[in-house]
Amino acid sequence: MSAGVAELLLQRLEREPAGPGGGLCSLAAAAALGVEHQAVVGAVKSLQALGEVIEAQPRSTQRWELSPEGAEVLRDGSPEVRLLRSLPPGGLPPAEASVPAVQDAVQESLRRVQRGEAEQLPERERAELKRRKLLLEVTLKSYWITKGSAFSTAVTRQETELTPDMIATGSWRARPFKPYNFSALGLPPACGHLHPLLKVRSQLRQIFLEMG
Repeated sequence: MSAGVAELLLQRLEREPAGPGGGLCSLAAAAALGVEHQAVVGAVKSLQALGEVIEAQPRSTQRWELSPEGAEVLRDGSPEVRLLRSLPPGGLPPAEASVPAVQDAVQESLRRVQRGEAEQLPERERAELKRRKLLLEVTLKSYWITKGSAFSTAVTRQETELTPDMIATGSWRARPFKPYNFSALGLPPACGHLHPLLKVRSQLRQIFLEMG
């Protein structure tokens, strides 16, 4: 975890009002801090490991984004309209001489998606853009972050063991300790070893087998 991201996140959360409505969205926090969302997620998980400093509820939202093909169509126009615009006016019947001024409905729809107006498009139109692989439905996973019962803007590392020096100086009284998980399973003990003489015999047997 980047300590700087965690401290900035705590400072921003401190300005939020207490209560059910007070909190931060991890996506909005990442945008406000100018960092990647994954960096904020890492800071959230590290702060959760410190105890009740913060509370984070996972959330997921759906949104529409342009695929690489969709971005190309937005920039250059749809293939069908590009084809029509590439035809020379002299090679078309007089009634169709105004083809270069055709409106690109697909490009306009993608432009609305880029402006965040995807939900305003008809469902049938979104389905058609998705079928053409111009539009992607993306699931965004984020956290709603609120203050915990032990909220503090100072990030204090929790101690994992009690040392003789802490006992001698009495400093253990003022230090936070990471709670132990007494329900965790230990490592299974190694068992089934060969007797040393049988082990030597197996090694010698393997040597003679390799010699032929």
